[in-house]
Amino acid sequence: METIIGIDLGTTNSEVAIIRDGQPVVLEEDGDPILPSVVGLDTEGRLLVGKPARNQYALAPERTIRSIKRKMGQETTVALGDQKYSPQEISAIILRTLKNRAEKTLGYPVSRAVITVPAFFNDGQRQATRQAGELAGLDVVRIINEPTAAVLTYDPHPRDRERLLVYDLGGGTFDVSVAQVEQGVVEILSSHGDTQLGGDDFDQLLLDHVCDSFSKKHAIDLRQSPQARSRLLHAVEEAKKRLSFEAVASIEEEFIA
Repeated sequence: METIIGIDLGTTNSEVAIIRDGQPVVLEEDGDPILPSVVGLDTEGRLLVGKPARNQYALAPERTIRSIKRKMGQETTVALGDQKYSPQEISAIILRTLKNRAEKTLGYPVSRAVITVPAFFNDGQRQATRQAGELAGLDVVRIINEPTAAVLTYDPHPRDRERLLVYDLGGGTFDVSVAQVEQGVVEILSSHGDTQLGGDDFDQLLLDHVCDSFSKKHAIDLRQSPQARSRLLHAVEEAKKRLSFEAVASIEEEFIA
C-alpha cells in the first residue's frame, strides 16, 4: 500500500507525519520534527528553507519570506532576490522540503499527501494550498480542516458519540470549532475565528510596545530600519515564549541603533 503523508502547513512552522501501526508519527530531521515556514536566499543566491532562512531573517529580511500562509488565496506576489513569486510557489518550496524529508526518513519515494488548513479557509485559500502541493510534486488526495485532524489524533477510533471543542491558536490563524465524532466520522458542527489573527499579531504588538518605549527615551523609531525591526521581532518572540513559564522577560539587544 502506498504511503500517504500528512502535512501541517503552518504560518510559523510546518510538520510532516505518517500513520505507523495505527499511530501518527511526526518525521524528524536531525532530531527536530519542526520545519520553520521560512524561505530565503543567502548572499550567494542559494535557496534557504527552514532554520537557516529563519536565522538569517534578523540580518537580511529583504532576502527572507515568512508567514506566507497569510497570503494564500490572494492575487499577489512576494519578492525574493530579483524574482517575484506567488504565495503558492513559496508554499511549494516548504512542501517540497517536507516531501524530501519524508523520503529521506522512509527510504522510498512519496507522491501523495493530505494537507491541513484552518477550518474556515475559503475556497480560494484551499485551492491555493492544493496548487502549492501540486507544484511541490504531490498528489493532494485531500485537504482537511485542522480541527478534524486534531480530533482524529485525539481519538482515532471512538466507540461512542462525542462532542469536542477544538481551540486552535496558531502563528497566523485562530479558530474555535465544535466537532461531533461518531463511528469514526468527524463532523464540524460550527467554527468561528479569524484567518488574520495569531501569534504573529502578538509579536507585532510586543514589537510596537518596545519600539514606542525606545522612541520616547531616545527619539529613534527602530521600525524604520529593516534590520533593527527584524532583530527586535525575533527578540520579542523569544521573550513571549519565556513568559509561558517565567513571570518576567527582559529584552536586550546590543548596537540596535
